[in-house]
Amino acid sequence: MSYSQAVSPPLAHTTDLSLDATGSFVLYATDEYFAAKENLLKPGAPEWREGAYTDRGKWMDGWESQRRRTPGHDFVIVRLGTPGSIEAVLCDTTHFKGNAPQSVSVEALDLPAATPVEELLALPVVSAGADPGANGGPAWREVIARAEVLPDTQNVLVPAVPTARASHVRLRIHPDGGVARLRVLGRVLPDPHRFWGAASVDLAAIENGGTIAAASDAFFGPPVNLLLPGRGAHMGEGWETRRRRTPGSDWCVIALGRRGVIERIELDTHFFKGNAPLATRIEGLDVVGLGAGERGDMFAAQAGWEPLVGRGPLVPHHRHGFESTLARPVTHVRVHMIPHGGTHRLRAFGRAIDTAGELEALGALHALSAENRLELFRSLCGAQAFAERMSSAMPFSSVRAWFAAADLAFTALDEAAWLDAFAAHPALGEAKPAPAATAQSAGWSQGEQSALTAGAEDARERLRAGNQAYRGKFGFVFLACANGRGAGELADWLEERLAHGALAAGERRVSGGLMGISTHVLDTSRGAPAAGIAVMLERHAGDGWREVGSGVTDGDGRVAALIPDGQEAQPGTYRLRFGVHSYFAAAGVASFYPVVEITFTTAAAHPKYHVPLLLSPFGYSTYRGS
Repeated sequence: MSYSQAVSPPLAHTTDLSLDATGSFVLYATDEYFAAKENLLKPGAPEWREGAYTDRGKWMDGWESQRRRTPGHDFVIVRLGTPGSIEAVLCDTTHFKGNAPQSVSVEALDLPAATPVEELLALPVVSAGADPGANGGPAWREVIARAEVLPDTQNVLVPAVPTARASHVRLRIHPDGGVARLRVLGRVLPDPHRFWGAASVDLAAIENGGTIAAASDAFFGPPVNLLLPGRGAHMGEGWETRRRRTPGSDWCVIALGRRGVIERIELDTHFFKGNAPLATRIEGLDVVGLGAGERGDMFAAQAGWEPLVGRGPLVPHHRHGFESTLARPVTHVRVHMIPHGGTHRLRAFGRAIDTAGELEALGALHALSAENRLELFRSLCGAQAFAERMSSAMPFSSVRAWFAAADLAFTALDEAAWLDAFAAHPALGEAKPAPAATAQSAGWSQGEQSALTAGAEDARERLRAGNQAYRGKFGFVFLACANGRGAGELADWLEERLAHGALAAGERRVSGGLMGISTHVLDTSRGAPAAGIAVMLERHAGDGWREVGSGVTDGDGRVAALIPDGQEAQPGTYRLRFGVHSYFAAAGVASFYPVVEITFTTAAAHPKYHVPLLLSPFGYSTYRGS
């Protein structure tokens, strides 16, 4: 139940993958003469304004193209804020009575959010039943064949089966006309990598697959608003119940995106000043192995629920933080508003438990022979030293432990091992595998670079010439993530890099072996990078702490190099000091720690130390990153 418009009961379990609040965006339209394409994703039902006209015609709350006088049809491309499996598409033509399209069709694909529109437009289309690998690269897949739609109607279009993960959709209208709203309904499929890192993850967040399973009341505002990112603009963007006139309390049940162990919960009553609850109680439930009917029976019952947070007071217009008292994994969280009222957002930070598929994959890894393990690890990183370290670290207790071991193994590599890894990569645009590549890594490289073959010949020639010049100047292959990028873009990068007279600071550690220290600050209360925080790096020198570097976090929350350019951090004990008070004060948020200090030690064997800070107004955590 995660949507911005009422949907039919059979689709009530779905999430609106195209919510504007999660970052969905209309990237392109062939024509929007009468009404803007952005209206398609506006929250709420379409509006009618009697007698309202613009200098182009009747004002319409939707997307409308002009009357087509040539063959063809119009279409829009939408980037989904929460990629996932599509179960239905709502093509709402409300108020478009004499100007709706005759029919529509829908296509989808899964590519990075930053993929340029030009590349999306150039990709071919394959039919729904075609072999996904037959095209040899990314392609639009037809998910809903051309179907008739009715004017002034909420047209629900359902694919034959739920689709594979989709990040973009293309709505084609035949031949032209207007559509008021577009809703792409389905199940969120987040990138699993976000669950495999060392940091806690908001397991309830809508972008991580969290949904509302049940609620006692949602008269003034739906509980799904609790799971949205950031803060809304007003009280109406929270969960609010009617005034209870009977004993008891209001509650909602959140199905977590992944089964996990909850460590900390934040409950925000922002905007709720005269109608915040008096108190809350938060419980957890693990329904692994139970059928849908059995799970549903437990949502309103007392049996099976265990306390995550005991009853505690709430105050108006405030973000509350609670530490969980339950160390066992749960699949659902039930939050009570005692006795009733409204809350704005909920965050349930914790560690995801491996899925059955992930455990099966780990088991298959552990069952490999020693020789096959080494080959697999060399496919991931061409350095033999990396493969040997990973093999010796087995067995892994979880996927998270696997990634932690990979981070340690990679950061322990010296310059010779890094150059060994580079040798396993083919030059960009070259079809021939690198001599040191394994069969698996050669296949991955070919797939990643598939888009380069479609580039113009002059761009591919620039790549070939640039690769040769780069190798001659620096002694190793030029590396860049080619997935979804064209030859022209990569040639521009390569030529820009060649213009440098010396290696950039980020690459100097590879060729010169200098130790580097960096940091990255994430504001977990907002789910966003923390920009503008002053950071000081100090080293303990026997008689006290000495400053060796400083910086201010950029728009991505990072300070990429705390050691002055050209200098090396000597092994020893270091301390990072983050001035967090001014950051929260500027946002008007009360906080507990004026300064956060992190002390750690470095060793000569490790060329890089990355120390992230996960920050909230009343707590923080850190770990050794990569």
